[in-house]
Amino acid sequence: MIRIITDSMSDYIHAAHRDSGVLLAFQPLRFGMEEYMDDGVSISQETFYARLRTCTELPKTSLVAMQTWKDVMKQALSDPEDTALVIAGSSRLSGGYQTAVQAAEALRAPERIIVIDSLTASCGEIMLIDCAVRMRDAGATLAQAADAVRELMSRQRLIGLADDLKYLVMGGRLNPLIGKVGGMLSIKPTLKLEGGQIEKDGVVRGLKKGWAWYAEQLKQFPPDVNVPLYIGGADCPETTAMLRQMFLDTGLPLPEIRCVPIGCLIGTHVGPGLTLVCWAAAC
Repeated sequence: MIRIITDSMSDYIHAAHRDSGVLLAFQPLRFGMEEYMDDGVSISQETFYARLRTCTELPKTSLVAMQTWKDVMKQALSDPEDTALVIAGSSRLSGGYQTAVQAAEALRAPERIIVIDSLTASCGEIMLIDCAVRMRDAGATLAQAADAVRELMSRQRLIGLADDLKYLVMGGRLNPLIGKVGGMLSIKPTLKLEGGQIEKDGVVRGLKKGWAWYAEQLKQFPPDVNVPLYIGGADCPETTAMLRQMFLDTGLPLPEIRCVPIGCLIGTHVGPGLTLVCWAAAC
C-alpha cells in the first residue's frame, strides 16, 4: 500500500475531510522564545491568530527537521510491502523539500520512496494529497500515483486575496508607506502562485471587487468538474462560507467545493483574513 506523507505547509492537519492514513511531518514556529508545532495541539488556530493580531513582530518559522522526516518515513515503511509518496511544500517557499530528499536518500530505499516538490502550499498541496489518496484507494502503484499528482500539478491554479496589508509590511514584502495608504483606501493585493512562489498579481479596492476578481478567474480558466475546488481561509470561516456561496450563485459549472483553514505556517506571512482559491483547469 502507498503511505502518503506531507508537511505543515499543506495545512492538511486542519482539513475536516483529511484521511487518517496520511502522515504529517510537523514544522516548528516561535513566538519569541516560545516554540510550538503547527499541529493544532501544541497551539490551536484560535490561540495562534489571536496572538498574531496583537504581535509587534511576526513569529519565526522553521523547516521540518531531517530527523523528523526520517522518523515519519520509517513509520510509513514499517511494513515491508508499503511504499511512501512524500508531497512537500514548494521548494521556492521553503527548504523542506530538499530536506525531505536528503532524508529519503539516507534511508537507502529509492524504490520505495518518491518525494515530490509540490510547487505549492496550503489548499494547493491539499488538492495533490487528495489526488494521491484517491490513487491509493484505487490500488495504484507508487509510480502511477506520483504520475497522477504531477499531471494534476500541471493544471493547478492557485490565487489569493490578502485582507490586511499590515502583515505583508511586517514581513518586508510591502513598502510601509504603500501599506499605510492602501489600508486607508481598503486596497487589497491579489496574489497568484507561479513557478512555486507567491507573486503579487494586482490590487482591488474592497472585498466585493476581490470576490468578483475570483469569479472572473474561474470564468477565464474553467475548472475540471472532476477535481474538487478548494477555498482556504486564514481564521475567517464566515468569509470562506460566503465566498463558496458566491461561487455557487454564479451558475458556473463547478466541482465539489471544499473549504479548508489556513494554518500557522502560511498565516504567519499573510495574516488573518487571507483567502485562497485553488482548482484544476479543465485543459
